[in-house]
Amino acid sequence: MKKRVQIYLCTNGFFDLPKKAPFIPIQGGAAINQRLPGVIGDDTGENISKLNPMFCEMTAMYWAWKNAPKTDYIGFFHYRRLFNFGRPPAPERHWSERIFSDFKPETMKRFGWDYETILNTIDGADIILPHIEDVQRPPLWDQPGTLYEHYRNCHVSRDINLTIKVIKDLYPEDTLLTDKVMNSTHGYFCHMFIMKWDIFQEYMKWVFDITLSVTDKIDLNAPIYKYNPQERRVSGFIGERIINIFVEKKRRQGAKIMEMERILGNLPKEGFLQSKGENRKKFFIKKLNRAITMRLGNHQFTLGAG
Repeated sequence: MKKRVQIYLCTNGFFDLPKKAPFIPIQGGAAINQRLPGVIGDDTGENISKLNPMFCEMTAMYWAWKNAPKTDYIGFFHYRRLFNFGRPPAPERHWSERIFSDFKPETMKRFGWDYETILNTIDGADIILPHIEDVQRPPLWDQPGTLYEHYRNCHVSRDINLTIKVIKDLYPEDTLLTDKVMNSTHGYFCHMFIMKWDIFQEYMKWVFDITLSVTDKIDLNAPIYKYNPQERRVSGFIGERIINIFVEKKRRQGAKIMEMERILGNLPKEGFLQSKGENRKKFFIKKLNRAITMRLGNHQFTLGAG
């Protein structure tokens, strides 16, 4: 029997993930990393798995675009960021305080992570996204900002300028919309969604036309990328921002947008293939290619460079 919804859980280290419909764990960057047990890879068929250091979860999206069987709905979550289809755990709190700790049966039931509940919840919607957020201007995060300012202050500013130019060159009909969305003070983050199949196909062509073109124009051997794995994820960061342009375009075309609560997984280390993040310094500051990159705790900021 054909499944009407498939949701890929993108991971690069955590493998103890639910495998019952509608969930399908998929390893991003499988072509260049140690394989995870019991998890399909993004390195079969037509793929860009080797570009994972730049594209992050988008290599899994590309694989599904080119290789996955057709279904009514297709979605992408991160291994530790999922939508809540059940009871809100803490509706008054910031999304980062709404957490889960495992994928045990009681957890799956609490958050409605089963095929029928998910399908019944989303049926009729065209695009399902996390709740829209107000954009705050880094690094203090205490003043309103725009999506454009957010990118410039968090990453390498010339990359978002290049992206806007590429969008206008490849999709001139999106010029005014791009300017409007990038100057908006709210947006959808984390690049997680469920879409109807035809809309997903349209989004994949649009977003990869743009991001592959932008990536080809970036010198990834420049120090700011070569010695900074965070900024090397440039294509994924761009995709996370410009999905807002595509969603607004579809909204104006009459698409029904549904928003869901996003919750964060604080998952046990036993589920990881290898421990990550050990021996990281709590704080660092580097000056690279006319840019200053700082990390304080879990926050990293890159200023300048364009």
